[in-house]
Amino acid sequence: MKLSISPNVHLVEPGDFEATDHWYPRVLNSSIHPLVAYFLNLSNHQIQERYCRLNPRADAEAVAKLLAYQPTYFRWSGTDLMHVTNHEGNRKLTVIETNSCPSGQKSMPILEMNAEKGGYKRLIETTFKPMVDAHKEPGALAVIYDKNPMENVGYAATIADIFEEDVYLAKFDERDGDPPAVFRNEKLYVKGTDGEWVEIRAAFRYVTQNPWNRIVKNSRTLLLNPIEACLAGGRNKEVASIAYEHFNKRFVEKGLSIFTPVTYRGVTYKGLEKSFADLGGSMVIKVPDSNAGQGVYTIISESELTQALSELDAEAPNPYIVQQLIASNFIEGTDPSKNWYHVGTLPDTKGRSYAFDIRMMMHATEDGMRPLAAYSRRARIPLNQPIPDGMDSWDMYGTNLSIKGEDGWTYADERLMLFDVRNFGLLGLGLDELIQGFMQSVMAVYAIDQHAIKLFEPTLIQMTHE
Repeated sequence: MKLSISPNVHLVEPGDFEATDHWYPRVLNSSIHPLVAYFLNLSNHQIQERYCRLNPRADAEAVAKLLAYQPTYFRWSGTDLMHVTNHEGNRKLTVIETNSCPSGQKSMPILEMNAEKGGYKRLIETTFKPMVDAHKEPGALAVIYDKNPMENVGYAATIADIFEEDVYLAKFDERDGDPPAVFRNEKLYVKGTDGEWVEIRAAFRYVTQNPWNRIVKNSRTLLLNPIEACLAGGRNKEVASIAYEHFNKRFVEKGLSIFTPVTYRGVTYKGLEKSFADLGGSMVIKVPDSNAGQGVYTIISESELTQALSELDAEAPNPYIVQQLIASNFIEGTDPSKNWYHVGTLPDTKGRSYAFDIRMMMHATEDGMRPLAAYSRRARIPLNQPIPDGMDSWDMYGTNLSIKGEDGWTYADERLMLFDVRNFGLLGLGLDELIQGFMQSVMAVYAIDQHAIKLFEPTLIQMTHE
């Protein structure tokens, strides 16, 4: 960590970037897979042309406009997808959720060996800097965060180098009784030396735990991303589902849609048992504003449903999201025409194949929406095998690496699947899957950003639809 100037605030200076501090060690020693590098270097026109070949009903002009879209609020995102198939062998990338403060840089092999800052620099230089240059508020620069110091110190050091000025790095925890950051009249201030409050003109934000408790709407301090992106679906699964539904209704005639598992919104605590029965004895329960793998329950039996009901809040003010479970294999008594299954990793020498997800991080640039980083995470235990005693279905279907403990967050990075020469082939993905997944991510971000405009600036809707 850099120079400490007050409790939970550090000053990051130009020249402070150290690559070994901002990537997992095995990532620094890895080489990006050539196919992944090829994908990242495709132009948006190439992506549009290939996507339309893969999806003949897709309207080429609509695809081009989506790729060229300039979000109002949601300019940096990470979409979690899963590779699924049905009984006819039709494979798809399905959107699980979209994140407004995504991790990913520390898990991404460097695209160009002479570019030591990798994706940190691409995001700050091509997305954050143009925003700051166009913003006329006075003040210093800052990074505010509540987890993932490995990446956030890296972002702060990158900002310091690109802008050639010191950057305030403030840990902005939800439960901090004396936080080092505060909003006054919609302007962010960070506590500096001797306790004085420093005015901030622009901040990179990685605040993930109930960020609406301390980040204001209509911030005069430029934020990447502003809280409006979270409220419109970037950090609320129910609102995101509404945004996706609106997108699908609007673009159905263009041959475009966001593919998600069957989703029931507004399910009350008392309604969970009925949803379990309606979905054939398996489901996923989600607390709408949870993240990092918290508040998500995979259910495949009555005993797991009973356990989940004992942990969930029967008096919670907000209802739950229920989704169809992407299964390991066919479940007796269910309709095969409606089921989706994990494709899984390639089987190892013992025949073990694991459920995995794909994190697709992307950002808005002057060239439109661009892929920035990607990695995968696999589940703990393999598909198509009995669940060992002491484990449950989450160990077979849950892929998130975040572990919340009393002393903060840790990560089960042994289940991280890099997009490098050694690991990427184990996923069974090709260039076309990466293009399909990227387009699903672009559509999800567009949907959420349009929903944010509808909620917070409805006068812009017509303009952005044209």
